[in-house]
Amino acid sequence: MCVSRTGRSVDSARRALWHLRHGGVPQLRTWWARRRIGSGLPATSGRTDRHGRLAFDAWPVPERDPRRPGLRVGVVLDDFSRTAFAHEWDQVLLDPTTWRETLESTPVDLLFVESAWAGNGGAWSYHLTGTSAPRPAFVELVSWCREHGVPTVFWNKEDPAHFDDFLDAARLFDQVLTTDSTMLPAYRDALGHDRVSTMSFAAQPAIHNPVRAHGRGPERDVAFAGMYFTHRYPERREQMDLLLGAAHRAGARMSTGLEIFSRQLGGDPRYQFPEPFAQHVVGSLRYEQMLTAYREYKVFLNVNSVVGSPSMCARRIFEITACGTPVVSTPSAAIDAFFPPDEVFTVSEAAEAEHTVRALVRSKELRDRATHRAQRRIWSEHTYGHRVGQVLAAAGLDDPALARPSITAIVSTNRPHQVDHVLRTVAAQVGVRPQLAMLTHGFDVDRASIRAAAHDLGIDDVVLLDADQDVPLGACLNLLVDAADGEVVAKMDDDDLYGPHYLSDQLYAMDYSGADVVGKQAHYVHLGSADVLALRSGDREHRLTDRVMGPTITCSRNLARVVRFPPLRSGEDTGFLVSSLAAGSSIYSADRFNFVQVRRPGSFAHTWTVSDAEILAGSDVQVAGLALGHVMV
Repeated sequence: MCVSRTGRSVDSARRALWHLRHGGVPQLRTWWARRRIGSGLPATSGRTDRHGRLAFDAWPVPERDPRRPGLRVGVVLDDFSRTAFAHEWDQVLLDPTTWRETLESTPVDLLFVESAWAGNGGAWSYHLTGTSAPRPAFVELVSWCREHGVPTVFWNKEDPAHFDDFLDAARLFDQVLTTDSTMLPAYRDALGHDRVSTMSFAAQPAIHNPVRAHGRGPERDVAFAGMYFTHRYPERREQMDLLLGAAHRAGARMSTGLEIFSRQLGGDPRYQFPEPFAQHVVGSLRYEQMLTAYREYKVFLNVNSVVGSPSMCARRIFEITACGTPVVSTPSAAIDAFFPPDEVFTVSEAAEAEHTVRALVRSKELRDRATHRAQRRIWSEHTYGHRVGQVLAAAGLDDPALARPSITAIVSTNRPHQVDHVLRTVAAQVGVRPQLAMLTHGFDVDRASIRAAAHDLGIDDVVLLDADQDVPLGACLNLLVDAADGEVVAKMDDDDLYGPHYLSDQLYAMDYSGADVVGKQAHYVHLGSADVLALRSGDREHRLTDRVMGPTITCSRNLARVVRFPPLRSGEDTGFLVSSLAAGSSIYSADRFNFVQVRRPGSFAHTWTVSDAEILAGSDVQVAGLALGHVMV
């Protein structure tokens, strides 16, 4: 669906009038405030430009402090890598004519250069490769660094196809990295040393992430971005014919079907798509636009120029998956090494390819579960933060990056029979070692027994508090925040269900979203009276928002100590979120998985008064019964 700006303005006016009529000025103000949240993000699923081509607004690259602000690195990188690495260190772009003055005025800890054809915005074109390469300016740069004790690392991301093209440049460096591990013997032979290792592509969570600008979900079907080689790479061409042919056939039953973005649109005839694929070419996108397109399709296709390497696969596999869109690819040894088959989908036959594409376009559940598992793998193993660690290790430098923040689960309970459930929930968390801060509200416990039980379950760090029954819940939560040692505090309820990956996923969401408060607005609820599992606010997922469910509020301890929970018996969660927004904080609603809010039949112990009927009226029933397998991903 392509939407004009005029159409969007008319639609907004109609919505504003509706809210004014149905809720008066207060409801209009609430709607307007929510609408402004995330207003800097692209809001449409594509538009037609003046040339009649499909285009997307550029995805805004956030301005954040680098993870290693004290590490200054001189670089020669292409646009993609420059954007990705800029979030990891203090990056100094070097120029062939001014590099000496730059390095003398701005000393660096490391020189990092990749196999760039036109590095640093074209400044280094033909300096690294070509008949006259490496050129004097480049040679002198590397030599100067060596003379001044600055380690030098070269990364050939173009192996194996361009091993020879960049070999002479690689000879100049202390350390050499390659994307293709099968090339290590060739490098050792050619360079005469063994200071060579492997470094694959990755994703940058600050820009490759599932954050969405709207709750509609992807509205376009299948995309491919690249070029077609009619004169070379016959194996790659066979892969494209198989994959694009399958998408062409499958697309006949879809809304937008297959759409191709050609890097050589209107250029050299040798790189143009033949029919029947040519009819699907809809435009050509810059990288910033492609970041938006990644989020607007239900499936992205990938083919591999290198199929036998266990370490070399296209960077777009990591990037697209991190953005929350499943990838269907022809087989590759590297994909098999990095991802299980239920996270990135590989196909080798036409019928299999067509069925896989159709299944993913049809099923949001299949898409979301696959990408969530794959994203967790990327966040834990395949970010540019991990790759910088490899660069620094190769250069013999310490990595100043901070470890994952420590986290404290804060739980206030007025139900003695739920204490064991709290202990087992926290003990089951994986990927983190949480501290548990628990306050018993209106009853006493044997603290030694609680600590012993926690220790037996694997929780070594426990803080136990108590408060009289007449102390408001908000005040109890503030006591827990003040007692917490974790850099992050996660409010958890004593009777709700949290999956083993819950806390770790919340930390990942804080990292990639950059939000001050993270939680779940889209969430599952089990209604005991009807024994059904329902999804509430399903469209409020992966979005900046104004509220999340209270039992999922996760934020920095420092923020919670400043904003505070209001001293209320109920509504303290909403009060905290309202105050956070008023203080200028951002709130992010993460994925819907790994949390179930439990409503037991006939229970009056909840601090909120919404009826089961009201919940069902605004929810989508997923399945009868509790069905934890549907939730815990």
